[in-house]
Amino acid sequence: LKTAGFNLPEKVHIHGFLKVDGEKMSKSQGTFVMASTYLQHLDPQCLRYFYASKLGPGLGDIDLNLEEFVNRVNAHLVGNIVNLASRSAKFVQGGNLSETYPDDDGGLFAAAAAKADRIAELYEHCDYNAAMLEVIQLADEANRFINDKEPWKLRKDPEKQEEVRDVCTIVLNLFRQLVVYLEPVLPNLAQQAGELLNSPITHWDDAQTPLTGTPVGEFKHMMQRITEEQVNAMIEE
Repeated sequence: LKTAGFNLPEKVHIHGFLKVDGEKMSKSQGTFVMASTYLQHLDPQCLRYFYASKLGPGLGDIDLNLEEFVNRVNAHLVGNIVNLASRSAKFVQGGNLSETYPDDDGGLFAAAAAKADRIAELYEHCDYNAAMLEVIQLADEANRFINDKEPWKLRKDPEKQEEVRDVCTIVLNLFRQLVVYLEPVLPNLAQQAGELLNSPITHWDDAQTPLTGTPVGEFKHMMQRITEEQVNAMIEE
C-alpha cells in the first residue's frame, strides 16, 4: 500500500465468526448462502445494515438470525427511516422546500446535528451497532414529530398549504440528516435521497445545514419490505 501511494491502515478490525440462526454455516442445514444467491432475492443494503446493527468493536460472533433480520430491516429501515420520506415527500413533490427553515421543529434538527461528532466517533472505533442505535433514536424523534403534525390531514385545508410545506421541509431535512449518518453503510440510500431532494450528499457536514428552497422530485420507493417468502426462496435455492 505504501509503495502504491496509499495510506497504511491505522488499525485492523477483527471480529468473530458469522453464524446463521445460531449455527455454523452448513449447506445441508440451509444456513450457507452464496452472496450471488442472496443478490438474486434481496437488496444488499438490508444485509449491510443488519451487519452494522450487530457489529461492535469486540471479538464476538455475529448471528444472522433470519427472523430478526427481516424484522429489523422492516422496522428500522423501511418503517422508520424511509417512512419519513414516503410520508412527506408526496405532499411537496413537484414543488420546493420552504425558502427558510421553519423554527418550530422542537429543536430536532439542531439536536441531530449535535450528534454528528458522537456518531462519527463510534464509526471510527468500529462500534457500528452503537452508531446505528443513535441514528434509530433520532429517527424515532422525527417520526413522533410527523405523527403529531399530521400533514396528511393539514393538506385537506386549502388555507394550511404553507404549513404543510413547512412540516414536510422539516421532516425531509431530518430524513436527510439520518441518511448522511447512514451513508457509510447505505450509500445507495444516500444517492436516492440526493436525487429526491436535488442535492447530492457529498460530505459528513451536510447534516449541519438544512436544505431550503430546493425542488423536491417525485418520490420513488427506496427500499421494500422483506417478506418471509423471499427469505425462504433464498434459503431453498
